[in-house]
Amino acid sequence: MAAKRKVLICLTRAEAPTDLRQLLAGAGYTVAEQPFDVADPAGHHLIVVEGCQHTEDALNACRQLRARLDDHVVPILFIFDDNRPESRRAGFEAGADACLLRPFAPAELLAQAAVLHRFKDTQDRLGEKSAEIQRANKRLQQAHQQIDREMELAQRIQTSFLPQTLPNISGSRFAVHYQLCGRVGGDFYDVFRLDENHVGFFVADAMGHGVPASLLTIFVKKGVRAKEVFGKQYRLVPPGEVLEKLNAELIEAQLSGHPFITMAYGLLNHRDATLEFARAGHPYPLYVPQAGELELWRQHGLLLGVADAYFPPLRRQLRPGDKVLFYTDGLDGMAVPDHAPGAPSLLAAAQRHRRLPVDEFVSRLARDLRAGDSSVDDLTLLGLEIRA
Repeated sequence: MAAKRKVLICLTRAEAPTDLRQLLAGAGYTVAEQPFDVADPAGHHLIVVEGCQHTEDALNACRQLRARLDDHVVPILFIFDDNRPESRRAGFEAGADACLLRPFAPAELLAQAAVLHRFKDTQDRLGEKSAEIQRANKRLQQAHQQIDREMELAQRIQTSFLPQTLPNISGSRFAVHYQLCGRVGGDFYDVFRLDENHVGFFVADAMGHGVPASLLTIFVKKGVRAKEVFGKQYRLVPPGEVLEKLNAELIEAQLSGHPFITMAYGLLNHRDATLEFARAGHPYPLYVPQAGELELWRQHGLLLGVADAYFPPLRRQLRPGDKVLFYTDGLDGMAVPDHAPGAPSLLAAAQRHRRLPVDEFVSRLARDLRAGDSSVDDLTLLGLEIRA
């Protein structure tokens, strides 16, 4: 091992310290001698600076060599013959890692060299580990950037499946609050015209978060078939049937991971203000009449993707000023002051803002419920109001 060690003896004057060279070479070290002002310290395992009789020159050599090493770890051994404490301190302050006082026994010099070599070995191993960590960190950064680009693409794709604007319909108005806890999520909704008199809409929630849930939203978006066309004729598919067909497709697809989905699908005739809806494991819609008590429409319905099921529809006649709110289960962990989370807080907030137009109504609900939210979940609120 010692034969591979390279020792640089830096000369401060023309005369060479022959005893140092002989001792180190005799111990198997590869010894080089260079004037300190032109010496290249990198690539050596140990630098020896002879300070005897030329202390100031030697201290200056230590300073220059230490500055020249920059980030390279090469220990410097400063040899001096002045036994005053300030001389040793000056050597350390000039950049030496160890100081050796003459006269010394040959074994002491070699022992000191071995200590400094162990120090360098340790530093080299730490440097290798640090470089390895930096390389791993760079790979992680590249992977993170790739994931970030993919998440951005997933976000754009999911956003493209959401309605850019809500239909402007005489006799009724829709408003929405849509907020994901991440860049993509499992909540999604849609509102779409079906003919001159009817509007279809739904709010759904694919269980989970992130990309897997967002991919399910695309599957469900494509699976909702609200209208069947036969030549020049068409049929509006009732809400319960829409959910039955979608449920059958999810079961037939045999997607991995048991991708359960909740949904509420509604069909509104805005000419006569009749609303028919069906739900599949989704939170109960909230009915906010123009006058009277607020009501949760507790309609039965198993969530999608579990088993063959029937989704019974509920049909209601609405009046001018009535509102209906559809929402996702992100609301379950939210609360307003003095009320329990979930439905009690929703009812309290809806009662407080029931006289507002639907767009303000939805906005105020989201603000109040989010203010006391301690959960991290997606939240969608879709409000419908019948206008005079």
